[in-house]
Amino acid sequence: MTQTIQTSGGRVRGIETADGVLTWRGIPYAAPPVGPLRWQLPQPAGPWTEVRDGSRPGNPAMQPPAPMPEGLSGAMDPVGPELPPPSEDCLYLNVTAPADARQAPVVVWVHGGGYSTGSGFDMVGDGVAFARDHGAVVVGFNYRLGAFGFLSLLGEKHTGAYGTHDQIAALRWVHDNIAAFGGDPARVTVYGLSAGAKSVSNLMASPLTRGLIQQAASSSGGDHVASPDQSRALAARLRKELGADPERLRDIPAADLLQAQNAIAQGPHATWVWRPAIDGLAIPRRPTEAIADGAAAGIPLLAQHCVSECLLYQSSAPDSAAQTDRVLEECFGPEGRDEILAAYAASAPGEDPTDLRVDIMTAERYAIPTTRLADAQSAHAPVWRSRYDGPLTGFPPQFAPGGELPAMHGTDGSVVWQGGTGVGGQLHAAWGAFVTTGTPATPQVPEWPRYVLPNRSTMVFGSTGTRLESDPDAARRAVWEGRDWQAGVWYRIDGVF
Repeated sequence: MTQTIQTSGGRVRGIETADGVLTWRGIPYAAPPVGPLRWQLPQPAGPWTEVRDGSRPGNPAMQPPAPMPEGLSGAMDPVGPELPPPSEDCLYLNVTAPADARQAPVVVWVHGGGYSTGSGFDMVGDGVAFARDHGAVVVGFNYRLGAFGFLSLLGEKHTGAYGTHDQIAALRWVHDNIAAFGGDPARVTVYGLSAGAKSVSNLMASPLTRGLIQQAASSSGGDHVASPDQSRALAARLRKELGADPERLRDIPAADLLQAQNAIAQGPHATWVWRPAIDGLAIPRRPTEAIADGAAAGIPLLAQHCVSECLLYQSSAPDSAAQTDRVLEECFGPEGRDEILAAYAASAPGEDPTDLRVDIMTAERYAIPTTRLADAQSAHAPVWRSRYDGPLTGFPPQFAPGGELPAMHGTDGSVVWQGGTGVGGQLHAAWGAFVTTGTPATPQVPEWPRYVLPNRSTMVFGSTGTRLESDPDAARRAVWEGRDWQAGVWYRIDGVF
């Protein structure tokens, strides 16, 4: 079965990816950001006259290999078609829909990868399981990454958030075209994980997305934008690596730019180096502050994090926990550092010091930012909060001597999209219910009330059964109250905040 759809750029022919499910891959949603369009806001895609083959994926964005410790990749195995090589010409999206879709709900996936790696196929694949099980239209897309997406240029206006503008351009394309695929442009949920979830916060807060988003879902999100000082420092470090004059940057070969980016940091240490700048256009201010003031009023939110997010980083880079004391002191001074360490130790007497510091890293990077996002939006729209505990199975003994690991960063995405048995099936059902009905209520999970202060009702998805808790880990959360900090890199990198 094939079906040809007329889009704003031209006709595209899809393929049947499962019984009764159609997919259109590699549709350009903006012009290739190459040559003079490098580090420019996305421009409209040029039209085409012949029917475009929708069986072939578009190129992923320029990027280094994704960091993943050997033996842990099974928790986040790639799904979907084989991809072409990364390229600057990367602004493509994919649409999957039930063959009989009519005014169906739409979910737009923003992939993660630390704003440095990934593609619109990550975790979701073609989106077949979600489209089949929930009758939704699924959209995944690529956006510019690393220096190509988030470099701040000297003397240029609204700079440093080009990847965010790509995301907004993709949402505009969905609004203008999704009805032709059977989707309802007035029922769009944007869902992201990790950098994708941070992007969801940016998109909720942005004045450029009004009318493009009706609901939002976030896995391991919250604020992670660059201050002006951070943006300038990172740009100066890249120019140093390149040895190039600022006015020549658009002429440098893409491979040389990527090599310079990799020279600043590689592997897990590069995870938080690149991120959107507060550019005064897409991101006028810190997103959670704008959301607290009502920037996303009326947009229901489903917000989740994993119980042991940063176990992934400790497994990937064994020096991760050792950075904790320094990071805390840089953010809060010696007194604040000691207060946080003491509060965590008091709440879990006898906990291994390394595990305790992984817990603090989890809180600083993901859990507390997700909580603050939920707190901010709960004053302006319905919010539901959850935590994914796992367990994760199937790892080699050196990683999981007991056969199981707690859920770590990124491990909820695949089960949300693909489903499964037990807790995986429950997550898949809850996200499907949220996308299709506006609430995560489903027979597979207990009654799930909205998240409001001070109760902070949180659904915990775990091996001992899904259960509702009121303000889980309250003592640890409380030690972060009243503390404000500008998130930076976690590892010490010369010349970079």
